[in-house]
Amino acid sequence: MISRRILRELLQQPLGPYHDKDVLNEECRPPGQSKLFLYSFVLEHTGLVVGLDESEKPLEGQVEDHRKFRFRGTLKIGDPDWLSDWGVKLVETELDLRWSEWTLREGVRRGPPLTLKELYDNGQLKYSGSERGDSGDDCELLLRIQGERGQPAVFMRADPAKDGLLWTSKDRFRQYEVLTMDVATYSFSENFFWRYRLLALMKEINGSWTSTSRILLIRRGINIRRVIYDSADSDMDEERTPRTPRQPLRVHKSEILGVFAAHAEWLVTNEVARRNKIFDVKVWDRFRKRVKKERREAARNGVVWGWPIGQEPLVEDPISSASSEEDEDNIVERNPVIGKPTPLIQRKLEIARKKRLNTRRRIESSVSESESDVQGHAYASDFSGDSDSPWEPEEFPTADKEVLRLVPWQFTIPPDATGRWQCPLPSCQYKIDLRHLTEENKRDVDDRIIRYLMRKEWQNVYMDDAVVRGFLQMVRNHYDSHLVEFGVKIVKEGSRERLERINPLPQGVESHLLRGRLPPKGSLRGESTATRFHVIE
Repeated sequence: MISRRILRELLQQPLGPYHDKDVLNEECRPPGQSKLFLYSFVLEHTGLVVGLDESEKPLEGQVEDHRKFRFRGTLKIGDPDWLSDWGVKLVETELDLRWSEWTLREGVRRGPPLTLKELYDNGQLKYSGSERGDSGDDCELLLRIQGERGQPAVFMRADPAKDGLLWTSKDRFRQYEVLTMDVATYSFSENFFWRYRLLALMKEINGSWTSTSRILLIRRGINIRRVIYDSADSDMDEERTPRTPRQPLRVHKSEILGVFAAHAEWLVTNEVARRNKIFDVKVWDRFRKRVKKERREAARNGVVWGWPIGQEPLVEDPISSASSEEDEDNIVERNPVIGKPTPLIQRKLEIARKKRLNTRRRIESSVSESESDVQGHAYASDFSGDSDSPWEPEEFPTADKEVLRLVPWQFTIPPDATGRWQCPLPSCQYKIDLRHLTEENKRDVDDRIIRYLMRKEWQNVYMDDAVVRGFLQMVRNHYDSHLVEFGVKIVKEGSRERLERINPLPQGVESHLLRGRLPPKGSLRGESTATRFHVIE
């Protein structure tokens, strides 16, 4: 029998490489796991080492991807049954060859041929269902596995690997969680990782905190909470906090915004294709455009800011405003979406740009003066909506400014084009669902529109004029009832409308002002409600 010391020396380097389709069994996986664990992952295309930035950049449109990306990685074999019959023969042959070379080099007589079953049964090779492995004297059988990409890589989005990278092989669509990566491949994958880290962060922000917290998070630094962490860190407790006290690094907000700015184009084009939206596309599209100006301003000061890794401009290739304007139409071409044609994404982006913004009051930061940033150019920007500054008389020529301030600010929230709406006032539970209308919803709405809605032959709220008119009329009817409660009524003068008090205050009496704007009566196609009502006949 071979000694453990000699066996450990023979297995110091992984065996292989082998094609995964040749050596791995169909049921190759640790007990209770749906995936294997891969180490030292490296990716290759046309003979060159590449990264996920290249392999995961989709081709334009709904075309079949014939590119071949081959991968290699080290796999710990925890059971000889993971190997096919042919795989067992290949591994035993190479292991036996290494033993023969060792005995010749050391000048000793070798024993009978080695078999994997015997080595595992004798405890010389370790059975393991753990991706990390246990410490001890047992040797581990490591194989270099090679295969082809079967499906796009998934990072921080898949249930089998919620905090990691899930890779799928073409052979039986076998899944691997990549635990470590070759340095070269990692360096060509950093943009891919940053984009999905940002998405994961934004999802958690959306799901966990109020809008106030979101703004404060961006302004005060991501380091206030360790959202992205390593679940394998032995110093991490169940609450995702380190046991050893650590002083977080204070990161300037321009550095944080620079990370978002570097991937703003990708975030925008992928968000418009998403069914369940994470953020307001129009706000982020404005931020993306602002980024171009900030990059030029930073370049004038000798600073490279807000660029994806590896795409920074050369010093002799300055950024011009003209070239930026020419590239505006190519945003979708530069950032294609898997399985989506460019014209479709471009159309969705145009629709998102026309949609009205949710203009809530600006949220003020509670950061103390000692924590606030030094005044200057910090590449801040458009994470918050328009400010609700006091109105000037010329903004609303058809209404008195004092009357306008009686309208709650929640009335500035535009109805979404989903066909479902709930009154934004906290104390009101009124709802509209165009596919499940109530008698109250139907009140004072054209009978022809109601009959059309009840037939449910329409598909898209946004593109159907009759549905839009009916929806907006229902919203307006409900707002009218609230206006009466606030002592305000709508008076029609010819083709124009204005707001006035139901009971004018006696001279010299001051009103109790509620900061707010006119209720949203414009169309869902982006028409501004800040300047006029959209009259529904």
